[in-house]
Amino acid sequence: MKIKMLPNWCKKVGLVVFLIGAIVSGYKGFMDGFTAECNPDAIKYDIFENLYNDPVLHFFEVLSVVGMIIYMMSKEKVEDDYINILRLESYQFTILIGLGLTVIIYMIWGNVSLKLDYIINLFMIFYLIIFAVKKRMY
Repeated sequence: MKIKMLPNWCKKVGLVVFLIGAIVSGYKGFMDGFTAECNPDAIKYDIFENLYNDPVLHFFEVLSVVGMIIYMMSKEKVEDDYINILRLESYQFTILIGLGLTVIIYMIWGNVSLKLDYIINLFMIFYLIIFAVKKRMY
């Protein structure tokens, strides 16, 4: 099966889009931990909440997912049939790992509530790691 891929230069675009989205959307969680959000006596920095509200943060979360998808769907510098086979094997292995982790987490903690972007990002990170490892073994 031949998959339509984006040109190789889209890897750089996808990486920049991902980093912008991840840094902006991850800043709030970082600052909550840095300023000890769980401690009511801690000093709170309201600058971030004034600049970015929930729809804007959601936009940057989606932007980070889109950037990672662009990166994943871009061609390698040398694109041949073996790279396509590695890509498809990586997808298969990632799905098996994701399903296995889902079943294990559901068995241990029955009521885990995670946002969808965490799961999607974790899936794509697993894919990129597995693909990189398989490509290095090539």
